[in-house]
Order: sequence, then structure tokens, then C-alpha cells
Amino acid sequence: MKNDFLNLLDNIDDKQIDIIDKLSLIVNFIRPKNFNEIEDSLHKIDMIVDFFKKSDNLALTISNEINLLLIESKVSTNIVNLGILSKNGFSYEIRNRFYNKFLPNPPKKGDFRYIFATLFNKKNDYKWVNKIDNEKWIEFFSSILISHKYTERLKNHIYWELIYAAEILAIWIASEEFDDNFLRLDKKLLNRDSVFISLQRDLSDLIHKLQLENVNISSIKKDFEHIDVLIEQCNKQVLLFKKKSINHGISIDLTYELERLTQIIRRLDYILALIKSFDTNKFHISLVELFKESIIKNATKNSLYELYEQSIKIISKSITNNTSEHGEHYIASNVKDYIKMFLNASGAGIIIAIMALIKINIMQNNFSYGIETLFASLNYGLGFVIIHLFGFTVATKQPAMTASTFAEAIDKDDGRKVNQKKLILLTFQVIRSQFAAVAGNVTFALLLAFLLSFYFISNNSVILNTSEVEYYLDGLKPFSAFFFAAIAGVWLFCSGLISGYFDNRADLLELKSRYYHHPLLKKLLKKEIREKFANYLHDHHGAIVGNFFFGVLLGVTPFLGYLLNLPLDIRHVAFSTAYLGYASMHIDISVGEFLFYFICVLMIGFVNLTISFSLALKVSLLSREAYFGNLFSFFKLLVIEIFKKPHHLIFPIKDKKTKS
Repeated sequence: MKNDFLNLLDNIDDKQIDIIDKLSLIVNFIRPKNFNEIEDSLHKIDMIVDFFKKSDNLALTISNEINLLLIESKVSTNIVNLGILSKNGFSYEIRNRFYNKFLPNPPKKGDFRYIFATLFNKKNDYKWVNKIDNEKWIEFFSSILISHKYTERLKNHIYWELIYAAEILAIWIASEEFDDNFLRLDKKLLNRDSVFISLQRDLSDLIHKLQLENVNISSIKKDFEHIDVLIEQCNKQVLLFKKKSINHGISIDLTYELERLTQIIRRLDYILALIKSFDTNKFHISLVELFKESIIKNATKNSLYELYEQSIKIISKSITNNTSEHGEHYIASNVKDYIKMFLNASGAGIIIAIMALIKINIMQNNFSYGIETLFASLNYGLGFVIIHLFGFTVATKQPAMTASTFAEAIDKDDGRKVNQKKLILLTFQVIRSQFAAVAGNVTFALLLAFLLSFYFISNNSVILNTSEVEYYLDGLKPFSAFFFAAIAGVWLFCSGLISGYFDNRADLLELKSRYYHHPLLKKLLKKEIREKFANYLHDHHGAIVGNFFFGVLLGVTPFLGYLLNLPLDIRHVAFSTAYLGYASMHIDISVGEFLFYFICVLMIGFVNLTISFSLALKVSLLSREAYFGNLFSFFKLLVIEIFKKPHHLIFPIKDKKTKS
């Protein structure tokens, strides 16, 4: 280590290399070979600190050069830009990152971002930098900036760079005043100055006071407190936008802009805290924390994956807002809701049995693959739409909605720490609801399949021949059936996303008003009927489209398997039940065999629900940046509650009447 240090001193004494290269040599010397082991790095920092504290000619020369480098650099660009989403949007950002990743920007004099990227050019630098204590970094920076020649000049430069950064961020916030997306959500912005403009104006006044010579920060304490109040109001305005967007439509662009605005307000608040505590121990600690955060942002500034992950959060947030609003309608919390859920599911079971019969007929006509896929997709798609129009419930359509409600429950807890007991209660409600819905679907799909088969057989006809019976029963056997059930679970999840997306589009495009004021509908319908029609289409826009596309996805899966030469198909609990009903009536089947196939059907339903719910919950949690917590402790609590109250998993709790 000592030899390495002596080599470092020889290299930084070279007059031919500039100060950025010399700093790179110092950082390379400190950087550990293993990013998780920093003991050597701490010793090396101590060696560098001791060297600069001796203040010999070389140490003072290097310190002077570092001071001058910082004085000539636009530190504000790094403070303002790193970690803030681009104003130009996702498509520009991905192009820019792609170019910079493979063909980096040329160095610009005074560009602090370039200096930062040059010194910390390893993608794992943030790991060891963040492991080192703040106090150690303060000691390191104090030593390399030890030169008294430029101390005051550097302090003044940093101070005014912070003020400049605050001013720029305030202007960015004020520029959102007339953003089309924000005006759509809050039209009051047109009639009065928003808090964004007030913040920029008052901060500008504060900066004028700060520019006066010999101004004492403590003397303008009330001005800072006033700015803090305005920043809090800005945060409340952003929160108001988010709440209004749920009912007025939230596009990907709007979610992106809200995320960016939140980041800017947070950064401004941080910079003002630095200005207030300037040149104090608190300031030095905050500056080191900003340095550490900048190292993290620097490591991911050209990361396409990081941008993808960030964008997925934004997209999922824009989609799941609507599903969380509808989630509670799919959870039976009392006896009345439970019975209603069962009856609605029973109606769906009847229609599904008819859809299964139509599907059997389509298969029997030996159409070409293309025509068969078209008819099957229309059968599924239109069938699910009809089920929705009648107000019936398909059991496996619920998870995408209930998962959002789960995520919302997690998100509402303080610090996003999971309230396990609260989630257990919600889990019981969801399982009960699913049981009622599955029971309704399965019972009536099976009964109608039995009745229709009995009718055909009584009239000396059959629905299925022997080979077809064997085909449909084989389709229920493990384990291929469970794999195909998982595919259906993925499509269920996708249909939930599609529903959420089109619900957002309905709000965003104000479909209610468009239908109500449509010239043709004005001629055909009276005002009251037109209003009801417009309200219905608006409220059910996402559900209708989502149901239709779910049917299409189910219909095209076998055709995709044919094109890819893969054995792809789908298994859905309600349709599998209907096929079991039709097939079992056409052969002599024992009670044991029937129970085996019936258990297989229930397992198909379990896979449908588990896959769709898991995916929907993952996206919902991602969109809220919430975390489920310890899965083991959750299941432990769940098992304990199940043993305590097993009947509550299936049967609803009676409403407790409170005495007045």
C-alpha cells in the first residue's frame, strides 16, 4: 500500500497531466478492489489526508489546482440535473441515453457533470462511496481543499451556485403554470396565479436580499419560513393533481410530468436547506449526502434499464389508478354482498355454459385455423361483453381489481410499512369473494351443461362423440392443464391492464361529454336518455374493451401455438367446468373419476386466480413504490388466522348491528 501511495505522489507531481487526471489517480487509489470491503480505502483516505495536512509544496499546488477547478466549474448544472427526469419526455430520454452510452458527449470546460463522470466512472462506485461514513468524507474533502489562498473564493462560488440552482428550479416549477395537462385537471389556474408562480416570485425576492452585502441568514429567517410554506403548498397542489387525475384521466405524459415536478420541488427544498445551513457542520453533512446521491445518479444516468424501470412505474401508475377505484366493488365485505356476488356469478356461469357449447360447435365444423380463431375470439369476446352488460361476474376477472386494492392498503400505511393484520383481514375478504364467485360460475355452468346434454341425449342426439369426450377430459388432466391455466391467468392480468388503460382514456378524452354532445345522438335520443347512455358508456368503457380483448386473447392463443409450432392453449375454470359437464354426460363415468376431474377444474381455477392476482399485485405495488414486506411473516399470520377462524374463509361474517 505504501509503494502504491508513493507511486501516486510521483504521478500527481507530473506537470504534463491536468488536475482532472490527477484527481482520477487519487480516486483510483482509494477505490477498493472489492466494493464491499472498504478497510483499505479508509486507510488510503487517511494517508491522503495526512499528506495534504503536511502542506508541503506538492500538496499546496494540488490543493490550489482543485480549488481553481471547482471555482471554474458550473456546480449548479450537476445539482439541478442529476436525478431529475428530462422535460423532453420518455422517447427523447431513451434516445439521449442510447447515444451517450455508446458515444459519450465530448468534455466541456467547466462542465461539472463531465468531471463527476470522469472521476467516478465505474458502475459500482456508489457502493463503496456510500459505505464510507460522512465524517470521513468531510475530513477527506477538507484536506484536499486545504489551500487558504482560494478558501473564501471557493465558498462564495459554492454559495452563489446553490442560489443559482435554486433560482433555476423555481423557474422550472413556475413554467408548469400553463401546462395543458395541469390546466385540464385544475381550471382555476387560468383565473389566478398558482402557488408555483408565487414560489418563483417570492424566491426571487429572497435571492435579491441574499445578494446584498453582509446579509445575515438569520435576519431573513421569516423569508425562508415563508418559502417553506410555499413549497409545502406546491406539494399539496401536486397531490391535488394526482387525486383529480383519478376521476379526470391520467395519461402516461401526465404521470411523467407529475413525477418530474415532484422531483424538482424536492430538490429545491434540499438546496434551500443547504443555503440556510451554509458553512456549518450540518451543511457539510448535507453536502456529502448530496455527493453520495449524485454518485448513485451518475452510475445510472445512461442506464436504459433504469429508464425502463422508471417508465414502467409511471405506466403502471397511470393504469392501476382506475382499477384501485373499482377494486372494492369486487370484494364482498358482508352477507348481502356475498349473496349478490354468488348470484351475479351464477348468471355468468349460465352464459359461459352456452359459450362453451358454441365453442364446441365451432370446433366441430372443421374450419381453417384462421376462421376458427376468428369465430372463437368473437365467441369469447362478445360473450364476456354480454356477461358484463348483464351485470354478471366472471370469478377470475376480479384479481386485477382486488390486487390494486391490496396495494392501496399497503400504500396508505405510514412509511409504506405493511400493516400485516390489516392485509390479513383484506385477504379473508378477497378469498371469500373469490369462493362465492367461483362457486356461482362453476355450479351453474355445470348444471346447465348437464341439462343441455340431457336434452340432446333425450332427443336421440349428442353434443360430443366418443373421441371428443376423450379430448375434453384429457384437457383437464394435470400438468399441461395447469400450464395452460397459467397462460389464461396472464391474459386475465392483461385484460385488467387494458381495462385500466381504457378507463383512463375515457376520463382523459371526456367521453361522457363527447357522447352527450354527439350530433347524431342528439337527433336520435332525448336529453335524459342521452345523458344516461353517455354516463353508461363512459363508466363501462374500460370494462367493455377489457372483456372483449380478454376473449380475443383466449381465442388467438391456440393459433399462436400453431404459428410457433408450440402446444399452446388456455384453460379457464368456468369453461373447463362446462366441458366437464358436457363430457361426463356422454360416457359412463364413476363418481371417483368425476371427482378427480372436478378437483382438476378447481386447481385450474386456483392457477388462474393465483397467476393473475400475483401479476396484478406486483404491478400495483410497483406503481406506488410500495413494498409487501416479509412474505414469511405474512403467511405465518395468515395460517394462524385460518386455524382460528377457518369458516371465515368461505362464509361471510354477519353485520354487527350497533345500538343507537
